[in-house]
Amino acid sequence: MNYLKNAWYCAGWSSDIGREPISKTFLEESIVMYRREDGTPVALSNRCPHRFAPLCEGKLKGDNIECPYHGLQYDANGTCILNPHGRGIIPKAAQLRSYPLVEREGTLWIWMGDAENIDEEQIVGTPFLVQKDQYASTTGYLKVKVNYQLFVDNLLDLTHAPYLHPDTLAGATEESMAPGKMTVEFVQGERDIQSNYFVRDMPATPQLAVFWENRAPGDFRALMHWHAPATLVLEVSLTETGKPKEEGVIVPVMHFMTPETATTSHYFFAIGHNRDIDDTEKTRVISEYAIRAFADEDEPMVEACQELMGGVLDLFALQPVLLETDVAAVKARRLLDEMILAEVNTPA
Repeated sequence: MNYLKNAWYCAGWSSDIGREPISKTFLEESIVMYRREDGTPVALSNRCPHRFAPLCEGKLKGDNIECPYHGLQYDANGTCILNPHGRGIIPKAAQLRSYPLVEREGTLWIWMGDAENIDEEQIVGTPFLVQKDQYASTTGYLKVKVNYQLFVDNLLDLTHAPYLHPDTLAGATEESMAPGKMTVEFVQGERDIQSNYFVRDMPATPQLAVFWENRAPGDFRALMHWHAPATLVLEVSLTETGKPKEEGVIVPVMHFMTPETATTSHYFFAIGHNRDIDDTEKTRVISEYAIRAFADEDEPMVEACQELMGGVLDLFALQPVLLETDVAAVKARRLLDEMILAEVNTPA
C-alpha cells in the first residue's frame, strides 16, 4: 500500500517512551524508540542488519542500543559503534535508519519520509495537553483492526453520531437535525479539510451533560479539522443560545491515526475540557464516554465495514453511494491521493 511518507505521524504520547526500548510498526516499518540519558527521544529501524534481530529486546548502554543476539551496539544516529567479535571491524553496512522524532506539547511525532524534506511547521499543536490552568485532559490509545482512511472517513462525517453513539457522544435528534437547525460547512486548504457542524437548540450530549446540568438546549458546535495524512482535531462546544463559543463548555479532542499496516492502525486520542478542571471525577466520566464511543461503537462498526469490503482497500473502486455529508471525506481522500501520487513521481 502506498503511504504519504513526507509527513508527520503521531508516534505516541510523551509518557509512552522512557529508557526501556519499545517497538511499534508505522507504515509497515518496525521502529524501536527510547530516550537518551538527557531525555531526548530516539527512533531507529528495529531490525539489526546482521541477523535481523529485534533491537527492542536489547539493552541500552548509555545512549547506545545493544543487539540482544550478538551484542553489536548502535548509537542514537543508527551508526554501529561496537563489534565485540573478531578484530572488531565494523562493516560499512552496519547502519540503522534513523527517523526524526520530535516531542511537542506532550506528543511525539515521527517523520517517515526523506529527512531533507522535513517541515516542522506541519506539526499539529496539542496545546490543551499542557495548558493545565485552562484545561483538564487525558490521553489514550487503541490498536484498531481497520485501515486508517476508513477511520478518517468516519471522523469527517459526524452525522453518524445519533445512530452509532446515542448514549455517549450524540445529542442531536431528528428534530434538531431538521433543515434550518443544522448547518454544515466544508473548507479545503492546501493540506487540510475542515468539516464544521452547527446545531441550534440541541440538548446536551451525554458527555457534555456532565457540565451542562439541567440547562435548556443550546448552540452546539463540532469543528473537525483534518490535516493530511491522518491527524484530526475536533473541538466540541455547547453554549446557551446566541452566546459566543468561549462562554460555553469546550471539549477539544485529538484523533491521531497512524497506519500500522494496510488493515491495522494506531489510534492515539486525547480529550480535554475547560469546565471544572479540578474535578477529577468529571474528567474520568467524559473520558469514559469517549473511550466507549471509540472502542465499543466506532471501531467495531468500521471493522465490520472493512470486512464486507472483501479486502478491497480502494473505496472508490467499490462505487459507494455518496451523500451530501460525504463531501469532506471524499475531498480528503482525493487530496491525499494527489499528494501521494506527487510524492511517488518526485525524483529522489
